[in-house]
Amino acid sequence: MAGRSTVPGDVVDAHVHLFARGLFLEQVERGRALPEPLARALETRRLGRRGEPLPDLAPEEMAAWYAHRLDEAGIAKAVVMSVFEDSEYMRRFVRAAAGRIFALTTLDPTASGAAVLLEREMAAGFRGVKLLPVNRHFYLSDPACRPFFEKAAELACPITVHYGVTIGPTGDLRYADPTDLSPVARDFPEITFVIAHFGAGYFSETLRLAYQCDNVCVDSSGTNNWMDYDPHGFTLAQVFERALLALGPERILFGTDSGTTAPYRSWIAYQQRRTLEEIGLGERERDTILRRNAVRIFSLDEEELR
Repeated sequence: MAGRSTVPGDVVDAHVHLFARGLFLEQVERGRALPEPLARALETRRLGRRGEPLPDLAPEEMAAWYAHRLDEAGIAKAVVMSVFEDSEYMRRFVRAAAGRIFALTTLDPTASGAAVLLEREMAAGFRGVKLLPVNRHFYLSDPACRPFFEKAAELACPITVHYGVTIGPTGDLRYADPTDLSPVARDFPEITFVIAHFGAGYFSETLRLAYQCDNVCVDSSGTNNWMDYDPHGFTLAQVFERALLALGPERILFGTDSGTTAPYRSWIAYQQRRTLEEIGLGERERDTILRRNAVRIFSLDEEELR
């Protein structure tokens, strides 16, 4: 299962998820309260609107299962977004995935021990951190986050951030505006920030932020059904075109937002790859979005990029 270095034509999914019964159970055993939908999933062994089975695999089994899943979908490597902080389940998964599947840890950057935890997680093999201000209710501009960002800068740790709308049960849109990241991205230019899902309904704000700070990128992950409620009436092609105009291909990462309780979202991968072709991007630019950016930002290949 060990990962090889990628080559042009490979596809790297820079935004996927992992849900497993053992991961949820770990939280309960540590005395952490689960949101009601996850607590119910732990009891029923089913998760999501359609009640799909929740995998009940040890971390090592999950790594092998996940790799096989990516093989079937034609995905060379993937980056998992952690949903719980300080998880031994995820640390074991990262070790077992052996360079084929990577992960970003998660934490509360306002916590007093955030910098220490980040350093430990990066040493354990995580390739960055995923922050969830909308779900966890914090502002990244809060001065309490500064020690965390100072450590992230020291470690050259990339950061993916979910702003915008969310289906998470604890979502609070008061924390959803990417503009809040402006003073942080300005003051820490050595950190690469990736705004997930094109800003998830805050597309214009994301583009303005990226215009102001060239260390801000976006990923394309998910259904992008926020377009249904956007007053501009964007199509996916128009979203890509505007992102390309504002950021260039070097600051756009491909992702599907696939989970583990439903089949891999091959239709999203197909839709996005087809869209990039239809808007006229050449092979080099498509490879930059579909592979090279994720490999470069998250250090996914041992060898130098071709």
